[in-house]
Amino acid sequence: MNSRHLTTSLVALALALPASRAAAQPDVVSITRRANPAVITLNTYNASGRKTGLGSGFFLPDGRIATNRHVVEGSSRIEVMTVDERTLGNATYAEAVGGPTADLAILPRVSSPPATLNLASGLPEVGEAVVVIGAPEGLSNTVSTGIVSAIRRIQGKTLVQISAPISHGSSGGPVLNMRGEVIGVSVSVLSEGQNLNFAVPVTELSRLASGPRGRIDFSGDLRFGSRGGTGGGSVPSGPDISTLNLRTLPRIAVGQTVSGRLTTSDFRRPDGSFADAYVYNGRAGETITVTLRSNAFDAWAVVDDPNGPLREHDDDSAGDLDAELTVTLPHAGPYLIVANSVAEGATGAYTMSLRSGAGQPVQNGGGGQVSTGDEFNVRSATPIRSGQTVTGQLTRSDTRRDDGSYADSYLYNGRAGERLTVTLRASGFQPWVVVDEPSGPFREHIGGSGSNTASLTVTLPRTGQYIILANSVDAGGTGSYALLVQGGGGGGAVTPPPSAGGGDISDMNVRSLPRIAAGQQVSGRLTTSDFLRSDGSYADGYVYQGRAGERITVTLRSPDMDAWVVVDEPDGPFRETDDDGAGGTDSQLTVTLPRTGVYLIVANSVGSPNTGRYTLQVSSSR
Repeated sequence: MNSRHLTTSLVALALALPASRAAAQPDVVSITRRANPAVITLNTYNASGRKTGLGSGFFLPDGRIATNRHVVEGSSRIEVMTVDERTLGNATYAEAVGGPTADLAILPRVSSPPATLNLASGLPEVGEAVVVIGAPEGLSNTVSTGIVSAIRRIQGKTLVQISAPISHGSSGGPVLNMRGEVIGVSVSVLSEGQNLNFAVPVTELSRLASGPRGRIDFSGDLRFGSRGGTGGGSVPSGPDISTLNLRTLPRIAVGQTVSGRLTTSDFRRPDGSFADAYVYNGRAGETITVTLRSNAFDAWAVVDDPNGPLREHDDDSAGDLDAELTVTLPHAGPYLIVANSVAEGATGAYTMSLRSGAGQPVQNGGGGQVSTGDEFNVRSATPIRSGQTVTGQLTRSDTRRDDGSYADSYLYNGRAGERLTVTLRASGFQPWVVVDEPSGPFREHIGGSGSNTASLTVTLPRTGQYIILANSVDAGGTGSYALLVQGGGGGGAVTPPPSAGGGDISDMNVRSLPRIAAGQQVSGRLTTSDFLRSDGSYADGYVYQGRAGERITVTLRSPDMDAWVVVDEPDGPFRETDDDGAGGTDSQLTVTLPRTGVYLIVANSVGSPNTGRYTLQVSSSR
């Protein structure tokens, strides 16, 4: 082609492009005009009637409603609203939900739909133009356009990647081709740490819509899917988070934000996802909000009552792919706060925060309350020492906490690494005990769980002053009490350790220690010639060769002393401990080893006497 012909062709092409774009524009307008009445906003509500979130949906040819599973999950009621903000009705269950690889739900007909959308017969072509309609941030029936960028497999799911933006609230809306047919359902998914725009392909929706219909409560865990029946899906079997040993888990307090990482060595749930669990000691009637954020995976937050039926979960209520869950605790006691992912095998960094109530963050909170009053004033607290028992009375003239309960404050001078046990026995009220560091973030608490005794054992993070509260679980509780404080290695007077040679168990020379194997039981004796820890206790160490992902149980029993068992990774951050997990004063600790290598298993004691006979046993579920 000569240059004159080439120039003429380029000019013609340049003139044709605006014309073609102008010609395409009426198609988008007409598609939007036809589709708009079939696209709806879904408002979600919990059992108490509080609005918890929103999403988008659309009417299928048979009048049922298609949306994302995560939009409806955990709700009690879904309100269906049209583009002109008329309420068409409410749905209280789904007729079908997709499994872990298809974030879909089909709701029953709630009324005669003003319009419906037809489904495309198959997957779209890469490069094909698309129109997306949804309700980003509650702005109903907002339209955006783009193209199909790719068909991808991500975290076990087939997804249609599109260039049109999808914001919070647009999830569940239709993605349409230029014939006005549904080629996918909008959903945001993280891939390699990026917020990308995807749709669940129409092939998955057609398969779900053509299957049997059931009645599936929104309140169940819908990730496992169901295409019929009355349950919440076929849940994979195997041990789940309720089987975790609470004594081995880290604690989390109100006002605290923890940073962590899901890895392949973490607890694996039956659905194949990994989970990190934290223990929170809550009060009856207390409302807490858990927020889980991650740039690496689609967050799934869980609040679980290990001793009861309560289990609440959330996927995207914090916006994008972050989770936020507000629950009211039914009784006093420990609860599991779990960082988890929607997808099987997902890993990466996260932050999880715990707040009091349904919204306002608090600093240094405890017991699910904003406690900034005089109960934590060191100047007005009564001094108490290790080994001392004080008797007192909660009355209406005592300091009143923000939750309406009364409290007496005691001042304890503690030592870094000191093991402190505080026991509160009450008459006339259910006890609640708190150990607080006024100048730092540390705060631990526990309730009596229906009994008249609450006992809390903590390891103090720093040398300095701590406030110990004698408190009640219930607002307005009054009556007499006895408060006993026992510090391991002294405390109170802040004296130095009994020997300048005391150290940490990581200082033990693993080459000189005896080995212990799975299935083996050893008998020994702690004596004053054994390794001296910095808290003044004596310790015997054993070397165990472990495997990544191996789950071991270590049991330490002693007729002479209060047993304390430790599993430590000398070359890493892993360390787990237990006091009374085997009952009485015997210890039992179950852990999952994060890496293959050498671990220290340590026989140790709590308080005095700190010497005596013991047996140590290791079992493994390899």
